Amino acid sequence: MSIWFTEELHPYYRKGIRVKRILADEQTEFQHVQVVETEFFGKAMILDGIIQLTERDNMGYHEMIVHVPMLAVGAPKRALIVGGGDGGSLQQVLRYPSVEEAVVCELDQRVVDLSREHFASFGDPWADPRSKLLIRDAFGYLEENPGQFDVIISDTTDPIGMAERLFSDEFYRLMVRALKPNGAAATQCEQPFFDTELIKEIYKSAKSLTKNPAYYYANIPTYPGGGIGFMYISNTPWENGLKTPYPPGENQYLNPDIHKAAFALPEFFRKELS
Repeated sequence: MSIWFTEELHPYYRKGIRVKRILADEQTEFQHVQVVETEFFGKAMILDGIIQLTERDNMGYHEMIVHVPMLAVGAPKRALIVGGGDGGSLQQVLRYPSVEEAVVCELDQRVVDLSREHFASFGDPWADPRSKLLIRDAFGYLEENPGQFDVIISDTTDPIGMAERLFSDEFYRLMVRALKPNGAAATQCEQPFFDTELIKEIYKSAKSLTKNPAYYYANIPTYPGGGIGFMYISNTPWENGLKTPYPPGENQYLNPDIHKAAFALPEFFRKELS
């Protein structure tokens, strides 16, 4: 008998998906981790009651958070993924032949283990010799590695509990400091309708640190409001990425039209940011 998983991230909004069966359910040292099989979206990973990814619509998130900064840089050699223990962002980063090392700084080993077990579609990018997994807090690692990365992907959970620090001015300063001079970063940056004030604060911080920050957006049905935003942070204009050939392999979400259109903001939100 199927059941409904309901997520209530805001007191005025909830969403649900029908679940066929529960594949994993455990409390780790850091969070409640669940992997479920849904009737439409395939397998889904849920952390502390919030959907992180599904097999059907994760490509919109992972392709957009990774390729926008990677393409803007052009031929990145070293990349850092903050969080990203599911391996989806790592899979996309490793599509670039120029990449010599991709470091994943993940706090919870069990997220990695369960993802390797249940999300075979990611192709086990951890087995690639260019990948390097660090089970540790990202703050200390960023402090220890100034000017080391061409691209940084902040693939984090929502700003709740321990993850709140990953949306702070301090974190953004450390991240920019860890970039090479012409490097680029992209961060998970919430939803324009529900999180306007938080995004405004992050954009203000990004503007104080780099010359060409920009907010962009992707449609992800299983996220609150049906989509998620990202903050592009760099001295290099994001438009540079429109001139760079896409990496080997097939995209499921990103194409040149989507790439450009993602930065076109609804008028109410554009006014808020300006």
